[in-house]
Amino acid sequence: MKYVTMQQFLQNPSGKYSAYFSRRDLIISNLEERYLKLMKDRKKDFKFNLYMENNDYYFIFKIPSETYDTVVFDVVIRFTPLTIDAKADYTLNRYAVNVFSNAPNFLFTYAYIYNQDDILVNFLKDKVGNIALTQAPKIKNPMESYGFEKSVYFALLFIKFNRYFNKSILSPYIQNKLDRKSLIKAIPSCHDKLQEYEKVKAQKSLVSKSKKKIIKTPKSNKPRKTSLLHEEIDIPLDIGPTSMGRKINRKVNMTHDMSSKATGNKKVSLKDNEKKHKRIKLM
Repeated sequence: MKYVTMQQFLQNPSGKYSAYFSRRDLIISNLEERYLKLMKDRKKDFKFNLYMENNDYYFIFKIPSETYDTVVFDVVIRFTPLTIDAKADYTLNRYAVNVFSNAPNFLFTYAYIYNQDDILVNFLKDKVGNIALTQAPKIKNPMESYGFEKSVYFALLFIKFNRYFNKSILSPYIQNKLDRKSLIKAIPSCHDKLQEYEKVKAQKSLVSKSKKKIIKTPKSNKPRKTSLLHEEIDIPLDIGPTSMGRKINRKVNMTHDMSSKATGNKKVSLKDNEKKHKRIKLM
């Protein structure tokens, strides 16, 4: 059985695999910035209740999703004193932390490791499911590191930034004794939360795809202009057999008009040309 304090969870959750996170400082800085942004955007969705059971403190959180506005995750953080002396402390700094979350990343990446090391809240194991508890996350977390699970990390940051690790600050928020049966009933399982998450994700994806569709504008029926023999004429876009005939005739007529302009504006008909040829032969 392993013991991890809140400070260890926030600073070095990777434990003996610390080299796996070569730039832990950047990861922590990024998570803190994202937490502060989420608090600014969805502060009303951050909710917590505080209970005591013997000497243990239970924080029951609602942590909003960064991606989907309608999704909130249930996170449970239990603080248990490591020693008799820790009970008399003014803070929770020497308390061991046990965690639970129904966020998908918790389920697929960390539930197995937390269960193996007894860091998972024991009476909520059924909310996780047997597969996640017994099958190692070889793809998601091959090093089996404690890592930085976002929903749990945000809950711990909430405690840190509000100084709720100080018992004197905590005391006004403590409610009645923890009722485990009521808590188990109130928290959706990881499977149910995953279904909810995937449903919202699919709906958002569908809306996003519909917005990306190119709306084809109908072609205008207004005639376009083209140049024919250096004169602009209107040609309908919908050219049928009749309109084609008019187009060709107009072109011929325009050719004769241009020829007549070159011969003193006198129009020369086809019959006139035939008569001219006959006179030439007679001569």
